Amino acid sequence: MNVLVTGASGFVGSHLLEYLESQLGATCTGISRTPSDQPNTVDSELTDYRQVDDVIESIQPSLIFHVAGSFSNDFETDYSNNVLAARNILEATVKYKNNTRIMLMGSAAEYGEVSAGDNPVTEQQKLNPISVYGWSKAAQSLLAPLYANKHGLAVMVARTFNLLGEGMSDKLFTGRVEQQIRQVLAGNAERITVGNLDGKRDYIDIDSACAMYLAIATKGLPGEAYNVGSGAAISMRQLLGTMLQTAGLDMSVVDEAPDNYPPKGVSKIYADISKVAGLMQQDPAD
Repeated sequence: MNVLVTGASGFVGSHLLEYLESQLGATCTGISRTPSDQPNTVDSELTDYRQVDDVIESIQPSLIFHVAGSFSNDFETDYSNNVLAARNILEATVKYKNNTRIMLMGSAAEYGEVSAGDNPVTEQQKLNPISVYGWSKAAQSLLAPLYANKHGLAVMVARTFNLLGEGMSDKLFTGRVEQQIRQVLAGNAERITVGNLDGKRDYIDIDSACAMYLAIATKGLPGEAYNVGSGAAISMRQLLGTMLQTAGLDMSVVDEAPDNYPPKGVSKIYADISKVAGLMQQDPAD
């Protein structure tokens, strides 16, 4: 079995490669846009179909975990990296017809605004993105049923909520806080600045998410989307408190500046994970 993971140098890709190598007796190859010092990693520009075609032909993967992407909220950037790149992977896979199973990395941002009564959010929730990033992920997700129905491709979507783990991007709340905590501990800063802490989100640690990704890729139904989350909501204030406590700090070093980091419009959202839980309970032979 050959396994291919895109975005190998990123937070999810690097953790996923390590997880898969510990769980599967398989050759795992990573794709990175930029040169990487990680073993078994190749350079490829996923928005260039010819480069993607070359990689798929060379590796002939049995499993593809497409986790590379961008969340710039610039239309051209996110369209290219989230929609076009996924299409290139799917087109190249169809060309070689090697019974490959593919997991596309979706996002809770596809759901956008939800009312309190919509929680926990199921995969049947109407997609209503409120950002360019969310729209691009929704468009990418819709490629799954298209290629499953038109080409018989076994492609599934892992609609991920929020992840926890060291090394998150500082564009995300946890990554930004983690970076500021390091600066305070190193004596390079005295205060930590955060925005509105009233929202409640679904956070899952990266190792638990990787287990769900593997279940979706190996057992999921073609064309289907599966929520990846903890199934519970935690307030941003509580999450911050836990991160501070772990670092030996407390809220006394925190400045709240909601005007600088306004809420994104969704006050509370968390996942119904019963669908992916069902996959994880299945016997591997099923």
